[in-house]
Amino acid sequence: MKIGYMYKMHAYPPKGGNHVHALELVQGFLKAGHQVLVVDDPTMPGARNYQGSESGSLRAFCAAIDVLYIRIDARYLSEWPAAAECMARVGEHKPIIWEINSPANETLAFSWLGGKRAGERESWLKGLKRWIHATRKLAGIKREEKLRKELCKDVDAAICVSSALGHYAREALELTNVNVLPNGGPVISVEEITRRKSLRKDNAFTVFYSGSAIYPWQGLDFIASAVLRAQSRAPDIKFVLAVNQRTEFLPEGPNVEIREGLDREGILDSICCADACVALHPDYQWSPYGFHNSPMKMFEYMACMTPVVTSNRAQMAEIIDHGKNGLLCDDTADDILNQLIRLRDEPELAARLGRAGWELIQQERSWKHNADATLELFQQLAGADRQTTSLA
Repeated sequence: MKIGYMYKMHAYPPKGGNHVHALELVQGFLKAGHQVLVVDDPTMPGARNYQGSESGSLRAFCAAIDVLYIRIDARYLSEWPAAAECMARVGEHKPIIWEINSPANETLAFSWLGGKRAGERESWLKGLKRWIHATRKLAGIKREEKLRKELCKDVDAAICVSSALGHYAREALELTNVNVLPNGGPVISVEEITRRKSLRKDNAFTVFYSGSAIYPWQGLDFIASAVLRAQSRAPDIKFVLAVNQRTEFLPEGPNVEIREGLDREGILDSICCADACVALHPDYQWSPYGFHNSPMKMFEYMACMTPVVTSNRAQMAEIIDHGKNGLLCDDTADDILNQLIRLRDEPELAARLGRAGWELIQQERSWKHNADATLELFQQLAGADRQTTSLA
């Protein structure tokens, strides 16, 4: 099968979760024996690239593919004419599948979450400024959602990375063939984990956080508040924060180490060398779908057999069974720290949770499982009867 995959970025080497998602899927498709054709990404290993700025190139791309797979995220389709052009060219002749990663209102995250600090009460003036900032975006969000709904008339199926986005696809976009498929994690052997753990330099109980210091949905303010609380409650706990760049919101103190610009191998090494990892995410109170993301870091933590402490909401609470394959926490510094202290004080529990998380990735939440399930949908939709299908 020739898969046309459009995602509007240079995905290799991966610099963030969106890059990893595209890279892992493409490599999974290729390993399964399929061909992958992309638009405007000469970096993708093994894929054939077409220039989106050239109409003749897009015609050739559309003529060559068997299915069209388009990533939909917070970036507006109105600013990506190549996607609509390819959908129009493919028409009813070939399946069109959307990979839905966010509604248009994700752009409001910067309005409502940017610059906030967990546990601090804002002044009415700051609240007013946030409201004004968000209000100015509403018209653009409405136009984008209208365009998405119009284009969806030609979409055969959607793959949504969370159940919240499944509700969005059904309710806002009125799609009927909606499939929920969370992000995945890499398949890492016990031997490889042991090798990576051998890089550890000290015996301090270490908590690892990976995320952006810029994007407000990464929960940096939550972990920063826990770091500060630990300075008095648990000063022996060391926090390692891996970020793309330094900002004023990073915590400081003798119990924190900032690692800037780690590549993916460096991230995996750090996860394996940690005693616990955190994936903390705020609610999206402005959205009817709530927190809709699929935190890739959580799956990577589990793949490395390191126990996870994560927010008790949305997909995190769907994947993590508290006390069985990880620990859930609320948004307060004290509860986040309580869960970390529990892992510090109960090493047998920590080992059991880490192993259970690793087994979950190995058995059903790896990128291979993700790619295989996606390919199954492609193959069913590309069949002669084009019947309605769904992922298991």
